Amino acid sequence: MSERATLQARIEALQARADALHARVESLERERRRSFDEAQREADSLFAQYQLSQLLASGGSLPELAAAVLSELVRLAGAAAGALWLGADGTDRLDCVAQVGTARTGGQALVLSDEAPQTVLVVWPVEGRVLDEDGLRVAQLARHELAVAFAGARLREAFEQERHELEAIVDGSTDLIVQVDADGSVVRLNPAGEQLLGVSAATALGRPCVDVLGCEVAGAHAASACPLAEALATGVPIAYRESAVRGAAGSPVRVAGSYAAASGIGTARATAILRDMSAVRALEELREGFVATVSHELRTPLALIRGYTETLLHLDLEPDRQRAFVERIDEATNRLVSLVDQVLDVTHLQADPLILERSPTTFATLAARLRGDLDVAGGAERLVVTAPGDLPPVSVDVARVSQILANIVGNALKYAPAGTPVVLGAEAADGWLTVSVDDEGVGVPEEDRSLVTEPFHRAWNVRESRIPGTGLGLFISRRLVEAHGGRLALGDRPDGRPGTRVTFTLPLAGAETSVAGPTVAGPSPRAGSPVASAPLSAEADSRD
Repeated sequence: MSERATLQARIEALQARADALHARVESLERERRRSFDEAQREADSLFAQYQLSQLLASGGSLPELAAAVLSELVRLAGAAAGALWLGADGTDRLDCVAQVGTARTGGQALVLSDEAPQTVLVVWPVEGRVLDEDGLRVAQLARHELAVAFAGARLREAFEQERHELEAIVDGSTDLIVQVDADGSVVRLNPAGEQLLGVSAATALGRPCVDVLGCEVAGAHAASACPLAEALATGVPIAYRESAVRGAAGSPVRVAGSYAAASGIGTARATAILRDMSAVRALEELREGFVATVSHELRTPLALIRGYTETLLHLDLEPDRQRAFVERIDEATNRLVSLVDQVLDVTHLQADPLILERSPTTFATLAARLRGDLDVAGGAERLVVTAPGDLPPVSVDVARVSQILANIVGNALKYAPAGTPVVLGAEAADGWLTVSVDDEGVGVPEEDRSLVTEPFHRAWNVRESRIPGTGLGLFISRRLVEAHGGRLALGDRPDGRPGTRVTFTLPLAGAETSVAGPTVAGPSPRAGSPVASAPLSAEADSRD
């Protein structure tokens, strides 16, 4: 072989070796690239899982968490749109809690939780492309964390909803609700408690319960016998116990409540729910007063009827004597009928709406009608009318206003000394007619003036007298005045003489009556229930 041929062979061998080395380098480069891509994918997967774990750890509400997680899953899958569906506990229903992009056909569903409630991810690929399998794999790897996070978000959502509902119940309750810690310091006081105690929650927080409630000052119990402390010490709830707290005005308020302790992580608290028993006590007193008054008022006429009847049955009396007894029976019967009518009137006044048949009339007409009734019943000679004759007309229910006048004037005639005048006056101003009735009677003590317009309540000075009465006339009158939009009040006579002045207001014809009338002299009565539509008794029997 020539030298040239040898050199050529060596060159070809070197070229082959170079080609082999180049192929090896390319193979190594491909392997490096593959390893790098795999490492990059693993890193991306780890980063994606980290991103998801950060999102899941961020908490938040269920809609916020679902929207954030879905956006990340759609990005990882290289999808155009996606939706996240969660199963409802105890049902097969799936609810869409988040959606990104526009849903269409051809989506791919991944069940991220096999156990109920299920978590289902649906993604839609970009048109003409396929989904990123690595991104979908990340979603599958995080399926357990996703299910736990969504379950936790649902629990937080249910807890928040329950907390808001409980707050609404506590804040909207009409009972005083107070909570104390293990040291007896107030940690919560609801608005009803603020109103009853006359102290703000901000001021009460952190203060000892005994100072805020004032049970010891109110005479309920010593601080050592506090039911809240007892519930904390024993852990046994107290279903019912009556007590007293210091009211907003500083006076004791009787309450009935329940007490219970609850222990948390490192904390112990007790809660009391206290109900103001003032209204209940008032109702009980009203019932007792009703029974006592009605029993007394029934006993006398019934005894008279029975006595006269037995006399007529067993004795042979002269005709004139018999007639006198029958007249007494008739008077006693009328008294019973009047009492029953008034009791029925009060029942209707507190239950039914009053329908007024308004018509324009003058005060002179009302006064003349009253005088005509007194001519028959007696007492017309004592009535003195001092109102001017040019008063503008009023728009009222004539029968109802006649009842008001009969009650108030009859009251004055009954409680004033015989022969003394009862002065009926009136004046008009600002769209209202103010009617006044002055007498020279025993008067109404100032402390009773706000009470005698309530049913069955009589002033102490007339309760001690022998003058009969049920305590209903002024109540019926007040409710009828209020039905017309006016107000009724009692006070002293403006001329300084002994006796009482009763004033009430009525709307003038054409005047606006959508609001209550002007405040008249004396304490304003409390607003009451709707007034009745039943007929009212014409007999007045209450300076009560």
